[in-house]
Amino acid sequence: MNGSVVEHSVRLPCDAAAAWRMIVDARRAQAWWGRLEADITHVAQELTVATGTSSVYRLWVETILPERVLAFTSAYLGVSPVTAVRFDVLGSGPVLLRVSETLESADPATIHQARRLWQHRLDRLAASLPGAPPAPGETDDGLADITERRTLDRPGWRPLHRAVLSEWLPLSGPAWPPRWFYVIDSEGPRPFPVVRWRTHFDDLVALGIEAVPGCPPTEAEVAVTATATALELRVRHTGWAALDLDAETREVLRDRFLATWRHTLQRAVHA
Repeated sequence: MNGSVVEHSVRLPCDAAAAWRMIVDARRAQAWWGRLEADITHVAQELTVATGTSSVYRLWVETILPERVLAFTSAYLGVSPVTAVRFDVLGSGPVLLRVSETLESADPATIHQARRLWQHRLDRLAASLPGAPPAPGETDDGLADITERRTLDRPGWRPLHRAVLSEWLPLSGPAWPPRWFYVIDSEGPRPFPVVRWRTHFDDLVALGIEAVPGCPPTEAEVAVTATATALELRVRHTGWAALDLDAETREVLRDRFLATWRHTLQRAVHA
């Protein structure tokens, strides 16, 4: 298959046989990937993996080299577009597990999201091995808070002052405080309600963002510290584990907010 290739690898403190079982054994795969319909056992096997309440992929097994290579084609909800996925187990122990996925799409947002999903999955796989410590900075369900920072070479500027805040932060509303926070990605700008708003002079802006209707709002704090020569903007966005979504849907949503915050801080550099 020709197309865009995403790849991610993780070092596992186990031998090739144990790594292989984590991939093909339905009971073990549930801890990091999803609910496999059955163990993966042979070429031409067709089965599903449910990665959440509304996320189901249909797989067609193309290649099996026990303890070394698993390759299959995959379709979300069993329909196009079809992607080609390959797992390689490298070494004898500790092993390097590498996954690559060939996508039909060249859309940068789609490529980024596919890479992030595999990163989350393989991080969960590593954490699921016996005796493995949790990944640093992650919540109990493996979903880290968003933390971003950017240094601005503008020591006299006040980026959190009301008069300039909307020049770089994606906010809008008919009055003050703002009513909407915008995530802008391949689906265009999407407004999310701002349900709480708090400021502390020009040092801190804290807002509650309703990322999912009916769920507790996520909490974002934007803070600024100044030195004689520069400013530092810091963002911390929490509350993802409390969203009533399946794991992969939450990861997709969080990653889109992460991309927005990164773009937003870059805008602040040039505002």
